[in-house]
Amino acid sequence: MGRLPNTPPRILVIDDNQDVLDLLRDELTAEGYEVETAADGLAGLRALKRSKPDLVIIDIMMPHISGPAVMTLIGEKEHYRELRDVPMIIISAQSNIEYVREEGLPLGESDYLIKPIDFDRLHQLIRQKLAQPRTETPSQPDAAQTAGV
Repeated sequence: MGRLPNTPPRILVIDDNQDVLDLLRDELTAEGYEVETAADGLAGLRALKRSKPDLVIIDIMMPHISGPAVMTLIGEKEHYRELRDVPMIIISAQSNIEYVREEGLPLGESDYLIKPIDFDRLHQLIRQKLAQPRTETPSQPDAAQTAGV
């Protein structure tokens, strides 16, 4: 993970609402970020694995795989081990933070934004998360790869 010097941070936005994807892509691109989008959790997991972004903005309720399920897979599956230190900002139309906690997301309220998105707050969170040191987890082959499967 980690980017080359003098390259913009890469942000992956995962949301099933195309209007939200377009809005965030335009806003973040205008701020100098390199932005990739994915329209559901499954596409988001594929994009995460392929592009290894510096930060993810993810919706909670999506078809195929929800935001909480994506986060759980990253936390539990060896296949996604190298993605565990990618910072995430959760976005949702759901305004009840307790609902988010009940979904099993380990987060502080600062990691969670309610739609419609407050862009000043979003930019503040992005700067904070990108400034935090990351503890990169070395990629190790899982048992199936080691066994040649």
